Amino acid sequence: MHDGHSHSHKVTSNKEAQAYLEFTLKHNRSHEEELTALAHDLDHLGLAAAAEEVRNSLEDSKCASEHIQWALEAIEE
Repeated sequence: MHDGHSHSHKVTSNKEAQAYLEFTLKHNRSHEEELTALAHDLDHLGLAAAAEEVRNSLEDSKCASEHIQWALEAIEE
C-alpha cells in the first residue's frame, strides 16, 4: 500500500514503460490519420458540422500525443 491505496503495477520497469508509451503514441497517431481522412470524407458528404467536430477532436488527440511524447523523452533521459 502507498499513498493510501493498494494496487498491482502492470509496468514494472523503465523499458516496459517506454515500450507501452511508444505503442500508445503509434496507436494514437494512427487514429489521428484515420480521423483526418474521416473529416475530409464528411466534408464531401456535406456534413461540415460533423467534420469540424472531428477536427476539434484531433486537436485534443494531438495534444495528448504530445504529452505522451514528452513522457517518453523523460524516460529516455
